[in-house]
Amino acid sequence: MRRWLAFAAIVAGLVAMSMAFSPGGTSSSSGVDSPTAAAPPETFFPISRAQPAQLAPGVAEAIVSLGSTGAGIPTSDTGHSHSDSIAAVTLDSVDAPVFTSEWAAAQAAIASRDTQAEAAALGYIRATAPSGGIGTHWVLWPQIAKPFDPATPSMLLFDERRDPAVLVGYSYALQSPMLPEGFAGPNDHWHQHRGLCVDKGWVVREQAAGPEACNGTYIAGGDFWMLHAWVVPGWENRKGEFAPFNPKLCPPNVGTPDVNRCPD
Repeated sequence: MRRWLAFAAIVAGLVAMSMAFSPGGTSSSSGVDSPTAAAPPETFFPISRAQPAQLAPGVAEAIVSLGSTGAGIPTSDTGHSHSDSIAAVTLDSVDAPVFTSEWAAAQAAIASRDTQAEAAALGYIRATAPSGGIGTHWVLWPQIAKPFDPATPSMLLFDERRDPAVLVGYSYALQSPMLPEGFAGPNDHWHQHRGLCVDKGWVVREQAAGPEACNGTYIAGGDFWMLHAWVVPGWENRKGEFAPFNPKLCPPNVGTPDVNRCPD
């Protein structure tokens, strides 16, 4: 009888946990948005490291090249902001039509890369574990050294809580000794990451002190810039088109490990 009671308690606990992490559960967090389109039930973020046995030709060389520029760590204060909204500035008559055209080009490219199978066929590699407010980065490593192209983002952001995973946004990464010129106007706020360690296309860690602390290629970050762009319909970001985090991708605080929560 005691064994049956213990088993029943375990089952009840698992049911309560699944309810807390499901869209229909009672656990919630203020400020957490839902995508406008109906979505399949959410699952736990997968955290396994998806590392290809062999990179496609040119990819390994592209990664090594990113770490061989001699750039130091970022010296500016343009780090990944944990602030809330990024207010947009009204564009003037010169920048407005250019931005509209660029944004349209970015959205037109969605249909060719909105599944992970399509992304892989185009050369994108799953390069990070999922993170709250952002999703999972799939990276087209050789694109980072090329000029800005709104229709060819170097990174795709997928929400892997859904099966199949869905594309939710882009992240443009550029190699540039100075703040890049991306979308027309002043609203695209680029940020930098320090001390990236990349092994076979997978970002092992950041904030590494130097190459000696890195297994793989060390990218100091002084000439490595990133920009999130929430271009996918249904995943518009109320915090701003280029805000660092999207509330629609923030899991509930209750029951979510700190590492997977959105920053305060």
